[in-house]
Amino acid sequence: MIDAKRAVQIAKEKATEMLNQPLSSLKEIERETYKGREVWSITLGVSPDPKGPGLLALISLQYKRFLIDVETGELVAMKLREVASQ
Repeated sequence: MIDAKRAVQIAKEKATEMLNQPLSSLKEIERETYKGREVWSITLGVSPDPKGPGLLALISLQYKRFLIDVETGELVAMKLREVASQ
């Protein structure tokens, strides 16, 4: 069984490997069930334009959810985290 700290490490490693983009920051950690599996849901902020101006990078920040299996540490899914407009 992996703890939340290890799940965050795995999510960051997979994000860097798969997206080839620098991560902004950790936004959320939750534990939930996904397709019958217990997972850690790790939401990371990713800037699609890390070399752009600071404000532009913040405005265009995307949130990705990484679902990591609690027992094995396997990446189960990666999803775009939709942010509700205010």
